[in-house]
Amino acid sequence: MKKNKTLKMSAWIQIFLMFSMSFAIAFIFSENLITATPEGATIAGTKVAGIKFQGVASDADNIMGVWDKSTGTELVDGHRLYYKGDNVVGRFNPTTNTYEKVIGQPGTQASEGTWYSQLYKGQFGKETLGSVGSSLLAGVAWAATAYMVVKLIGPMLGLDEGMQKTLEASVSAGSFAMGTLKAMTNNDVFLGSDGSWLRSLQTGQGPFWTGLVVAAIVFILTYKKETTKVVSFQCMPFEPALGGAKCEECNKDPMRPCTEYRCKSLGQACELLNPNTPSAQCAWQSRNDVNSPKITPNASMLKPFGIGLKYEPDKAIRPPALGSKITLNGGCLPAFTPLEFGFDTDEPAQCKIDYNHTTKFDDMAFYAGESNYYQYSHNQKMRLPGPVNGTINAPMLRNDGNFALYTRCRDANGNENVDEYSFVFCVDKGPDTTPPVIEEFSIPSGSYVTYNKDNVPIEVYVNEPSECKWSIDSKAYEDMENQMQCFTESYQVNANLQYTCIGNLTGIENRADNKFYFRCKDQPDMPENERYVMVQSKELVLKGSQPLNIIKVLPNETITGSTDVVPVTLELETDDGSEDGKSICYFSPSAERDSYIAMFETNNYLHTQTLTLTNGDYKYYFRCIDSGGNAAESETTFNVFVDKQTPRVTRAYKQLDALKIVTDEDSECVYSLKDCNFDFKDGQKMAYSNIDVKYNLFADWKASNTYYIKCRDSYGNEPSPNQCSIVVSAVELSGKRN
Repeated sequence: MKKNKTLKMSAWIQIFLMFSMSFAIAFIFSENLITATPEGATIAGTKVAGIKFQGVASDADNIMGVWDKSTGTELVDGHRLYYKGDNVVGRFNPTTNTYEKVIGQPGTQASEGTWYSQLYKGQFGKETLGSVGSSLLAGVAWAATAYMVVKLIGPMLGLDEGMQKTLEASVSAGSFAMGTLKAMTNNDVFLGSDGSWLRSLQTGQGPFWTGLVVAAIVFILTYKKETTKVVSFQCMPFEPALGGAKCEECNKDPMRPCTEYRCKSLGQACELLNPNTPSAQCAWQSRNDVNSPKITPNASMLKPFGIGLKYEPDKAIRPPALGSKITLNGGCLPAFTPLEFGFDTDEPAQCKIDYNHTTKFDDMAFYAGESNYYQYSHNQKMRLPGPVNGTINAPMLRNDGNFALYTRCRDANGNENVDEYSFVFCVDKGPDTTPPVIEEFSIPSGSYVTYNKDNVPIEVYVNEPSECKWSIDSKAYEDMENQMQCFTESYQVNANLQYTCIGNLTGIENRADNKFYFRCKDQPDMPENERYVMVQSKELVLKGSQPLNIIKVLPNETITGSTDVVPVTLELETDDGSEDGKSICYFSPSAERDSYIAMFETNNYLHTQTLTLTNGDYKYYFRCIDSGGNAAESETTFNVFVDKQTPRVTRAYKQLDALKIVTDEDSECVYSLKDCNFDFKDGQKMAYSNIDVKYNLFADWKASNTYYIKCRDSYGNEPSPNQCSIVVSAVELSGKRN
């Protein structure tokens, strides 16, 4: 309240200053302050060579002196003189209020004829702007003043934008015409040969009435009353024709069996019989149905729960029409109640609602629940208006305190209710004495905010038209510093039938809980003494965060496999951020925009994604985002090597009492003493010479044995069932050395 008074006082001070400036500028251009400032300005009454008139002091009918440069003499006269060039040709006699021709004054005798007003050479006189220019400039000063006055006063009077702009233009134009005309008549520059008709404008109210006429003309030509028209567009599911007259069309083409989709598209009552069999047929179900759906209120759909809402029979309705009353403990509902009610039908039906009586289903305006589906249960939700608030939600509710919504339903065969089913309820007619309620925020309280982001857009959702403010301290509404922009028209409600206020929260600290407090004041269009304000603040907590980091990326080396495609697991580990590394990570092979895909296992601090890749070099890019909006990026490169070769035995020899072999890669080997036609699992296993060295293997040496050896690498590459990696014959060599 104190702030509003301060703003009003400031506005009045500005208006006063604008008026003062206007009068000052206009006075400068009037004849009373025109001063001679020729060739080096001097004070009034001083002779200056080459100047015809030497300034007028406070008395507009007297001059201090006239210097005639042609004769070098001074003329002093008690009358206002008129001149032509260097010659005085006339004067104005204030006693008789007439113009007198004067011939024979000092200087060359002037010829009779045109009367001339006194045009003083000076700062705003003949030598600079002239009388025309000074008059126009005076008009501009008046127009500017009038424009500023209307611009300041208009909002205080609650003028709408269209009216405000029209008044600014019309008042400015009228003030310009008045100011210009008044300045012209004061300077006597357009008086004509006798000056009587224009002189009358100076002594009367001519400039004022002229300006008023100009303002009226401009107002009429420019004023347009601004209206708002809401156009609603709805994208509804496709509706096949009523009934099932065309159902059999689906069965006529033996080469194209009927499907459920094709059958249903031919009519609302078409049904596919024997689906997924060779005998599938599309048929018209309930062909002889002539009964319309029966509507029954469903008490379980009444919301809000737990406040005493219930259905009661509406005894004011005459049969055969039916209806129910929705009451709260037997009475009316509070203003701005988020009412939701529903009803059932005894067959799948499509239902509509309207606030006016209609004669048939197609004349009704709104689909129940904004759905054109054929179903058994139907619901409708709305925000009940206050005593002085209407709404144009589907459906529209008049603001007279009593409401009736009329319902009809239609089945798939086109049978519709002849009589409407009405749902009647009332809203408390008394004044709205409850403050507004902030129902939710666009950002849930307790959410994290991006690191180093100190400006966060916020939306506040209120249950009724309101004006809202916020502060970092919980204080009275009038003392809160930050005003929000609120949408208070009924057509501006959101999908939840709430009114929205938007703003920007500033001063958010990192790694800290930032608390903001909100309060709202209802009924913006009502007098201040009829408005109610929240006495308790609604708190919103936003948590400052820290940067998100990716601390590990895998793989970063060669991945091998024995098949054409190799399974590769991408792994990430994140840390810090808003929730100690918890985030959602995405990967991309190109880093191009819109190419990132969420990893299969994510929304944690560990993230994995398995890919099947062929032989080659790869580079992948990663991007992670946490709940506070902190982002981190990384990348990795690796190689996929496809190994389809079986291990090769590069050496076989006897050492002590063992047969030893060496392979070209880590392997496990088995042998048979019979032949190569054996399964790997059936062979006798060879042992490792060193458990950590898996390419050196040995078996017991037995003379005259033949070893049929098969080796398999870590990728499962092994010889075919009837092939060996190597065949070794154990032979003892004997002899003497010389």
